[in-house]
Amino acid sequence: MDQELAILKYADHYEKLTAGGYSLYMMINDQIGRDECLFGFCELGDDLEKWKELFSLLEKKAAEMGCRIITGPVNYTSWMSYRWTISDSPLHPFPDCSNPLYYPEYIKKLGYSERYTYRSADIRIDNPLYTVGRGIYEQKLREGVKFCHFKGQQVYEHCREVYDISIDAFAGGYLYSEIPFEAFDKIYTVWTRQVDVDLIIAYVGGRAVGYVMGYEYEGQYISKTSAVLREMQHNKIYLALLYEGCRYVKEELGYDNMIYHFQCEQRSTFKRFDSTIESNEKRYAVFSKEL
Repeated sequence: MDQELAILKYADHYEKLTAGGYSLYMMINDQIGRDECLFGFCELGDDLEKWKELFSLLEKKAAEMGCRIITGPVNYTSWMSYRWTISDSPLHPFPDCSNPLYYPEYIKKLGYSERYTYRSADIRIDNPLYTVGRGIYEQKLREGVKFCHFKGQQVYEHCREVYDISIDAFAGGYLYSEIPFEAFDKIYTVWTRQVDVDLIIAYVGGRAVGYVMGYEYEGQYISKTSAVLREMQHNKIYLALLYEGCRYVKEELGYDNMIYHFQCEQRSTFKRFDSTIESNEKRYAVFSKEL
């Protein structure tokens, strides 16, 4: 958490609140909206009365600053980790949310409800989307699109391209705000150095237009983040990238399954397969309360 706290200096307002030995940070970010107060970086225990004391303080402070809604657990920008686990599962991918399951129970007792939900699931690679993607991938190759693989230190030599694509693709998304490249490079990439990342970037005319990123972890393969420039999102580049990533994991690494990690269920592109393809779903949530 100490490393992640460095991100707070980019918030428009933040302060640490403490009550009964429990603590959290309240944050306001103009990119998300001055009427929304965020909470995150929580240090909590199992005493519900102390929760009530801490969150009453948060709500009082937020109201005094003119906020009409409180949302969390997040950091002030979704470049970093956020949300709480809301269902038990045998899946423990990295990075994961390790909160006790009484956290979501307690926050609901304080009048908060699920606002955005996320999930991870173990998905069979050989699925209908994979079959469709093969033809699109071959078409894109004929059109001159290049799909370049990077691993190890090479991944970090392409951080700027990943950052630029992400800034364009995620801008305006709920709970997303832009941070300087220097912050992304020094803070966000810290956790990726704990695993051996695979990065695939699609290039059109020498320009990076999309990427997929994943890694092996404890005998599993995790598909973590992907993005395509907005101007290319109707060009089927994304499906071609997904196919090439899946092909690499299946044919070169030997995995039949892959974990799709932290998918937002409210996104228009979200897709759930049937039980013959998916298993071991694990769900997470961000909570909110109107003042």
